[in-house]
Amino acid sequence: MKKDDNQNQEKNKDKKKVKAQAKEKPWYIWPIKIFFLALALSLSFSILSELAMSNASIIVSIIVVLVFISISVITDMIGVAVASCTEEPFKAMASRRVRGAKEALFLVKNADRVASLCADVLGDVCGILAGAGGASILYHIVTSSSSEAFEIVMASVVSAVIAGLTIFGKAIFKRYSMENCNKVILALGKCLSIFTRNKKDKKKTKKEDTLKAEVKVTKLENEKEIEPDLKEDIDNKEDNKVTD
Repeated sequence: MKKDDNQNQEKNKDKKKVKAQAKEKPWYIWPIKIFFLALALSLSFSILSELAMSNASIIVSIIVVLVFISISVITDMIGVAVASCTEEPFKAMASRRVRGAKEALFLVKNADRVASLCADVLGDVCGILAGAGGASILYHIVTSSSSEAFEIVMASVVSAVIAGLTIFGKAIFKRYSMENCNKVILALGKCLSIFTRNKKDKKKTKKEDTLKAEVKVTKLENEKEIEPDLKEDIDNKEDNKVTD
């Protein structure tokens, strides 16, 4: 009997594994999605940078380039942090209802996708656009009277400075994110919880409104049931008075 029970349990486990594998999407769907997402983001960011830096001063061009560098550094930090985290601390936080813990746990469970989205897509796209933004800075530095050698030197200097700042920022924050990965992902989870909490609050308000409406309906029904009883009591009292 015990052998039969063990065999049945093993068969059930195998069936569950097969069902879980069947539910999983093919591996090539995510790369295709990330490809089109990278195209959309690069197009939108490049259009925005062109609009911001066309006919803009050198200060505005430098600010736009620094924004792209900072986004590239921050997204790379998030990608490294989510790949370094484990699920256990966030499960404990979620059981204690710590704000942002559920969102952080979701990020850690999908660490491969989050890392590729942040580090590969956003980080690389912003890094490329920051390098392209150097052309606008170079446009303000180089004049029509400048020689070809000066133009080549300044183009090399601008691109080297942008690359150096990007690598410097990633090197600093990469170490920080590896040592404080739980703090980084929990902070990101708290930021995401703002949007998820709004949805939860809307659902709660809808439930509360429906409950209040149900309570009002039940009160009205009870009042309607009580009113005829009161009328009967009043009529009986009047009849008793008349008989007296």
